[in-house]
Amino acid sequence: MSGYGPIAIELSRYNQWQNEKLFGLLAGLPREELTKPRGMFFGDILATLDHILMVDTHLFGYIQGVAPPPFDPKRRVETDFDDLRAARVGLDARLRLACESAAPGWFDEVVVAPSGRRLPRSFWWSQLFNHGTHHRSQVTSELTHMGLDYGNTDMPYNPLTQFPAP
Repeated sequence: MSGYGPIAIELSRYNQWQNEKLFGLLAGLPREELTKPRGMFFGDILATLDHILMVDTHLFGYIQGVAPPPFDPKRRVETDFDDLRAARVGLDARLRLACESAAPGWFDEVVVAPSGRRLPRSFWWSQLFNHGTHHRSQVTSELTHMGLDYGNTDMPYNPLTQFPAP
């Protein structure tokens, strides 16, 4: 496994933790709060979370060597919160399994993006996790405006981290 493997594993755990935490908090809100227009890039909280799922699915496809459909950043995958949450849980499990079971050198292999750009898998994994973090922060900012405390987002506090304690 390349030097990126342990980092990808940890990022997949972090991604899972943050998504579980966010969806858990949002589950307690009235559904109209999730679809209320907030001036976000995708309009509302639910649409923003759906966008993350769509892009993650798209990126994971070509990371795995599967040609995704043409990219449409405004396309919706799930419009119901419970369905979106279930899809998110499933994808996070697949992302984590892919990272944890990667063969030596897998992250170093070159992947050709639909644009023709040739970059190592580690680059695309980094993009996937970076993109999700970017848009989750937009949602958590809205939660702050609503007076809700999202809590810690720092990686060392991730309960899924399996590094031994000092």
